[in-house]
Formats: sequence, C-alpha cells, structure tokens
Amino acid sequence: MKTNIKKTLKLITLLVSSLFIATASVQAYQAFMYIQGTITIGSQKVVWIKEGTEISGDTVEMSFNVEPNLTKTFNETLYLKNKDSSNHNIISIKVTDSVGSHFGICKVYIYENFTQSGQWTLVGTLDIKSTSSEISNKTLVTNGYYKFDFEIRATTTGSDNGFTIKVTYE
Repeated sequence: MKTNIKKTLKLITLLVSSLFIATASVQAYQAFMYIQGTITIGSQKVVWIKEGTEISGDTVEMSFNVEPNLTKTFNETLYLKNKDSSNHNIISIKVTDSVGSHFGICKVYIYENFTQSGQWTLVGTLDIKSTSSEISNKTLVTNGYYKFDFEIRATTTGSDNGFTIKVTYE
C-alpha cells in the first residue's frame, strides 16, 4: 500500500479548515448575559433589643419559664427600636404560629414610647393563642420604641408551647 502524500496533505488541510470553520460558527452563536450591581453597606434601621442587648438580624428568640396554674409576667425584656432618621410604617404585628391548648393566658402587650420622659402608651394586645390576633397600621417614629411585655399562664404541661410573632414594616 502506497501512501499518497499530496492526498494526505489535502485531507489534513480540509480537516483543519473544517475545525476552524466549526469553531468560528460556535463563537458566532454564543450569547452572553451579565449582571452588574452595587452593594450598599449600611446599618440595620429597625432593631430588636432583648434584655438590654441589640440583636443583629431580623429574628429574636425568647424563652419563658412558667409553672402550671401560675400567671407570670415578663416586663421590659424585649423592645423594637427605630434607629433610622425617618419613620417606619408598621403594616402589622401578627401571631403567625400560636401556642396550643395548654395555656389559659398567653398574651403580649405592646406599648410605644416616642419621648425621652419614658411614658409608655398601650398600642394593643396580642393573644398568642390565636393566629387571627393582629395589630396593624401603626407608625414607629424616628428613635421611637415599642415595648413587648408578656403575660403567661399554663394550665397543664405540654409540648405545644412554641409561637411566632411577625412584624411587617416598610
């Protein structure tokens, strides 16, 4: 078998040319999309203050120890503060997960204070036993506070004692 170098070179040239054409075709059909953005670094405008300590983030966890058939109140343990230079509309403060049937009383009293004199005014009361319990259409003014006081009485022991209160603001 005799190798024809001219035919072999033509074949190799044809193959290399085909590769160049294929590569150019692929590049012509590729499309690109980009994301360009900026990130502003600032501080949290509305913050939780638990037992005198500012909480980073949007969730605060509370733990209450109570005894059956004994009403216990927890005052001045939780605050919501507006650190912003403008007011924030509180769309709602709502119980989204309620406690179970082991509680005779499970309420949170919400007070507001927008002055330096320390006068607290009741905004409303949430019944933590009901997911329909809600306070809405309030304003948290600049440097103002909401104070959350809890009143709890368990009737028996049980494990249905977790709850969630959601504060929605703009």
